Amino acid sequence: MGVFAAAAVVFIALHPFCDLWLQRRDDSIAKEKHGQTIVARGPDTKALTVSQLGRRAAARHALTYTGAQVAAAAIVLRSLGYRIPVTALLAGAVVNGGTHAVIDRRRFLEELAAWTGHTDFLTEGTVLRKLGTKPRPAASGPGTALYELDAALHLLIGLIAAVLTSRLAVREPAGGTALRRGRRPSNILRNRKGHQS
Repeated sequence: MGVFAAAAVVFIALHPFCDLWLQRRDDSIAKEKHGQTIVARGPDTKALTVSQLGRRAAARHALTYTGAQVAAAAIVLRSLGYRIPVTALLAGAVVNGGTHAVIDRRRFLEELAAWTGHTDFLTEGTVLRKLGTKPRPAASGPGTALYELDAALHLLIGLIAAVLTSRLAVREPAGGTALRRGRRPSNILRNRKGHQS
């Protein structure tokens, strides 16, 4: 398994776990909220607008998500014998985590859906949620078109992050040879080099 495949497994296969299991309930509710209404908080806490609370929730979620992916990537890559530069791993994680926060705020995702002709899909792909005693339609969350577009875009970006990480990990450094899996060349290769000199 190459560096790319290992990074792709972490960034793509672990996406649902990092995105759903590690997300705080409050962040999942607040992260897509927008508005200038002031939200009263505790007596010792500064009041914030709904948008400010939403941005904070999205940032907190993205940090948790990214931290878990970096830790998992380091463990998986190391256990497979790859020693990649920290900068390569962080570059992929920053792309993945930074875009995660933007997508989860929803406005960009909705604009992208409109730009690509998926507005009807968004308006038709709703579900009923049982909140209290009355079911009511929901356009966001599991089972909705917005949720499916969100997941698909996160997976695509996970692939891009894996390409970036692997590309940076195996590029040729200024001093010479490209970074490879932790194996020494065989005696045959060393002997051939010796005869050619």
